[in-house]
Amino acid sequence: MKEPAMNTKLVVRPIVGCLTHSHFWEGPCRAGYKKDMLPEVEKANADTAFRQACNQLKDVTKEISFLPAIDARYDETFVVGRDVFEQIEQDIDKVDFFLCLNWRIPKLERYRKPVVIMQNGNEGIDFAAYCRSIGVEAYVAMDLQDLNEIAHLLWVRKAVAGTRALVLTAGSQPTFGIQSLIRDPEIIRQKYGMEIVKLPFTAIFPFMDTVMDEEAKPLADEIVNSASEVKVNTDWFLNDIKYYLAAKKMMDKYDCNAFSTSCHELCTSEIPQNRKFTPCTCHSLLKDEGIPSGCEEDLNALLAMTIMQYLGNRPAFMGNPSYETDELLKIHHAVPARRMNGFGTKPLTYKLWAFTGQGFGGKMQIDFTENKSDAVTLGRFNPAGDTICIKTAEVIKSEYEAVYCSPFYYLKMDDARHFMHTLANFGHHQVLVFGDYRKQIKELAAIMHFAVVEG
Repeated sequence: MKEPAMNTKLVVRPIVGCLTHSHFWEGPCRAGYKKDMLPEVEKANADTAFRQACNQLKDVTKEISFLPAIDARYDETFVVGRDVFEQIEQDIDKVDFFLCLNWRIPKLERYRKPVVIMQNGNEGIDFAAYCRSIGVEAYVAMDLQDLNEIAHLLWVRKAVAGTRALVLTAGSQPTFGIQSLIRDPEIIRQKYGMEIVKLPFTAIFPFMDTVMDEEAKPLADEIVNSASEVKVNTDWFLNDIKYYLAAKKMMDKYDCNAFSTSCHELCTSEIPQNRKFTPCTCHSLLKDEGIPSGCEEDLNALLAMTIMQYLGNRPAFMGNPSYETDELLKIHHAVPARRMNGFGTKPLTYKLWAFTGQGFGGKMQIDFTENKSDAVTLGRFNPAGDTICIKTAEVIKSEYEAVYCSPFYYLKMDDARHFMHTLANFGHHQVLVFGDYRKQIKELAAIMHFAVVEG
């Protein structure tokens, strides 16, 4: 399988700028005491400033991999030496952004690389404004909090661009279940760098046939034995795990790290009936591993899921919304994840029920009221792929149905009626992550160049 995009790192070149002087003088831009302004004193201060700047980096987000820091001091000519630029140019193709510390680096803009300048005064905002005016991406970090938040957004953008989704399709344009989907995946690749590999939904079954019982059974047993309640034919549940393992094998062959499959067309082929499985457990398990996995070839939802999972560092649910009252929305599908509180967190309690009345097709029934945060963020892209609709709500109740898509989650929100009317511009499947991510989504939209509509 292609390396999960969650494992990506930002490659960052720290550059510590510092203005020193060749000799002592005072004037309208320089004043002080001679003893503090001698060249040897300024050199010692610059040495200390470089060490202190480098020392700050130990507290920066683990999403960054630093190249060696460069000491870019210069004198009153304001000319950075050629030797410094030669250091900057080493491994420059790997660099995601320059991190400028202390002072700006004159002519750094020549490389047209994104720049984050960490400085809490006029230097930072002036340099950023200049860069932006000439089309160079630039950000100001007042402190480490700013730097980590900015870096996370840039990391999400890189992770999305490093995502390659295997989408199993019946080739219908559009699919039966989703009229509102993004029909041309090239839109997503060109705008966000995320690739979509479409193959027939039947292409997975030769992979499934290679998965032996002894390969699938340990995981099937673990999931069954960890459930608080089991209402699925456990012999047939083995087929759900085989489908999941087949999806991973297929992603491995086609170098993918995200997944989706047709649903209505898969169902009407009667292959799931004959093989006694549904894809639901596959989606749940993949998402717990940080791999975006969406239902029904819905690229609008898969794109939103990819962004929201990476942004929130947690799996996402997706499902069908329905209006209950002006303050209550219901959403349901059979694809919750066990680590909705975040990757690496303790799995949530779940019941393992059957999707079908015959007892096949495992589905995890998870109570979202057990989550650490009551607030959730909903999201979905429009059919043009250039605008996301977001909405916050609060989970107040979970319900389960014995068969078909379940759980049902009841969400309290302001003006659910208006929200449903807004979705007429976007389509129905909603992606749900725990937490309020409106601010972060808006900030990400500014650097990924999509619009945001609040429902």
